[in-house]
Amino acid sequence: MNNQRGSILISLLVMVTILSILSIAVYRISYSANRQAQFTRDNSQAYYLAKAGADLAIINIEKIIDSNNKTLELDFPNEGKAIIDLKLRDDNKEISINSTGIVNEKKRNESKSSIQANLISKSNLGDIVILGVDNHGVIYEFNEEFENPEKIEIIDKEGKEINIKDPRSFAWDGGNKLVLVGGESGNKVDTLICDLTKGIWRKANEKSTGNGFRYVEYSKEKNVFYAINTNNDKINYLSENETWQDIHKPTANFKIEKLAQGNGNIVGISKNNSSEITYLKDENKEWEKKIINGSGMEGIYCGITFGNKKDWDKGRFVIVGYEKGKSYPIFIFSKDGIEWYKGNQINTMSGINYELNDVIWTGEKFVAVGNSGTIYTSSNGEDWYAFDRKDIIKDSKSTQDYWFNYSRVSGNGDYIIAFSSSQGGRLISTDGGKTWTEKEPIKVNDKVIKLKDIIVINKGDGGFDPKNYKIQWSK
Repeated sequence: MNNQRGSILISLLVMVTILSILSIAVYRISYSANRQAQFTRDNSQAYYLAKAGADLAIINIEKIIDSNNKTLELDFPNEGKAIIDLKLRDDNKEISINSTGIVNEKKRNESKSSIQANLISKSNLGDIVILGVDNHGVIYEFNEEFENPEKIEIIDKEGKEINIKDPRSFAWDGGNKLVLVGGESGNKVDTLICDLTKGIWRKANEKSTGNGFRYVEYSKEKNVFYAINTNNDKINYLSENETWQDIHKPTANFKIEKLAQGNGNIVGISKNNSSEITYLKDENKEWEKKIINGSGMEGIYCGITFGNKKDWDKGRFVIVGYEKGKSYPIFIFSKDGIEWYKGNQINTMSGINYELNDVIWTGEKFVAVGNSGTIYTSSNGEDWYAFDRKDIIKDSKSTQDYWFNYSRVSGNGDYIIAFSSSQGGRLISTDGGKTWTEKEPIKVNDKVIKLKDIIVINKGDGGFDPKNYKIQWSK
């Protein structure tokens, strides 16, 4: 009997032990599940706090920038907090907002979650506007694909239509002012100025002498538009009251066709003066001429521009053209516009050594274009890289088996276009010249548009517009 009772007692103890172990296991599983559920809830809450903090920073971005406070803490009562860090780049054109949500701060069960919002000004991305003017003074606006031309109604602030005869050249100040000049002489309306923010055009104030111009260029250094008068070959500048004022007449027997200004000097070129440039060191002095000597430097000069970067000690002039009688491309560069040096053609490719017709500075690099699809780029004006025209992408609508002769090039940042005035062909790059696409001549009312000039502009002022940005979210 005693043995039986002892067995029963032992069995009960074993069962109690097992039940205890099971109870503890169930409790631990339940506790762990509750903790995991709480952690998930806290983590989700931390994420939404981070997102709310970023959203509030975006809404109040102007005030935050003006306050110069780049680190913020936002408290959400009974919820937690968000810590926000801002990083500004490229004159506020790109803003990174790093927001971290925190729940149960400084406790064992603290939870954190972060989110990043990159705000990129659309004007910095592009907001690209392509304008072209034809022989009749009709101005077209194209989309970013250099397609779908729409005729612009040119009206003044009173709603009256105005026009320009014999249009020649565009220039843009990088902000809100666009200038178009025409070549008709006499007291005619041959300068139009557009306020890009309002889309309103106006005439420059007229003078008593001829107002025809064959070329216009904007100087960033002087914040002035320069133009070449068709009547007397004088260089004019557009004054603050928008009246053209004369600078001294260029050197005799030198009819300037294009010019550029930089580092205190103005430099002019002409196809009629081979291997020769003219320059003005001081606007109160006379123009001087200089013969350019040296192998690979002598020839016909077709295009000129000036470019500058923040990390350069000085900007530099670049002239492109071709060797007389050989059609080989020419690149020469100079800091002062007086002493010139030969540019280096880094990669030589058969079949693309054609004359160059135009060159621009995009703000990042020099781009030169010429006949038979010839394209060169340079980051410094000294070393030039040819783009193999076999790699030019033909548009799906393209039917020709040849390359166009490009006479005009324009660009802003990574967006570059070129145009063939004689053939109507178009060329476009949206990645800074890494790839190019060639397009067929474009038609309006079944007629090919032949443009006198083209220009790529940005209607924004280049700064950060809190009402005009693209947001890229990431964790």
